[in-house]
Amino acid sequence: MKSVFKKTVALLLALVLCVSLAACSARTIESGKNGSSPKQKQNTETIVVTDMLGRKVEVPKDTKSTTVASTYGVVVPFLVTLEAGDRAKAVNFKNKKFYRLVNDPIINAGTIGTRVSVDSEALAKVDPDVYICRTTDKADIDLCARLGIPSIAITAELPEEVFQAYELLGKLLGCEERAKEVTDYLKNELKDIDALAKTIPEEDKVTALCMGSLLSRVASEDMLQTMLLKRVGAITVVDGIKSEQERYWADCGVEKIFELNPDFIFVTSSAALNFSMDDFYKDSAWAAMTAVKNKHVFKMPSKLDSWDMPGPGFILAMYYMMHQMYPQVCTAEMLQNEIDDYYSFFFGRTFTGEEIGYEF
Repeated sequence: MKSVFKKTVALLLALVLCVSLAACSARTIESGKNGSSPKQKQNTETIVVTDMLGRKVEVPKDTKSTTVASTYGVVVPFLVTLEAGDRAKAVNFKNKKFYRLVNDPIINAGTIGTRVSVDSEALAKVDPDVYICRTTDKADIDLCARLGIPSIAITAELPEEVFQAYELLGKLLGCEERAKEVTDYLKNELKDIDALAKTIPEEDKVTALCMGSLLSRVASEDMLQTMLLKRVGAITVVDGIKSEQERYWADCGVEKIFELNPDFIFVTSSAALNFSMDDFYKDSAWAAMTAVKNKHVFKMPSKLDSWDMPGPGFILAMYYMMHQMYPQVCTAEMLQNEIDDYYSFFFGRTFTGEEIGYEF
């Protein structure tokens, strides 16, 4: 009788243990749906890539289906020119109209806030395979770590960094061949620009700077716009001017810009611009500046597809700047040919100035 009783107790204990283990297992699977490491819980095979901060990051091995999200607007032209716009789950557009013109699938992507304010709940809900941010966006990297989403940091303030970003994103998205096509094209164009710049005599070189969205704001010495001006033969006047945030616009003040008094002023094409080009000529103080007096103040093209932002458009920005400062070196006909060639290569068609907003 005791033996039967012991067996019954043992059987009941075994059943209780099984039920307990099953419940624990169920809780583990459930937590995987909203937990901190969803990719690990799905047992996804991974590969390791090195981002532009030098971080080793595990990303899905099946790169052909990798989805991405980002609040860094620069990511959009990279994805589109890599023909990977359909991988974007959520992005931050600088201007959505251009991508409607080329009918790229990226226009269907959602949003998850801005670089300044990322909506963590929206990001978790979108649940991309990878989040792409700027190298200075440390808060975004920390947020992704908490959410269990791999983050890849990129920067593109130098042409060489643009090439590196393409190589990295090409590997991340399984489109290495397209990335090489793009970088080869841009490198060849850059080689031609460097050759043209070498023909400019030192005594003919002019001073220049690029202004930001405020009349007191300029591109700092380490920003893309300043680097491009130097590369096309300008003498930049912002050496020593830095921003509080690395590689960003510097609020140096209107008086400082008057003091710098460049021969040429280029104004960013940013939609955040809070002044008009007419303001330079209406104000007597600005009107006394060399660039304004000589009507050498130009807003960077184009209205729909910014050329002066990090990304492949830097090539057109360089030709445009060179044409305005040294028209004898880069003629209007040469500039137009380069614009048509660029859009034909990337989008299979050309655009008139009226269509996307450029003139020279």
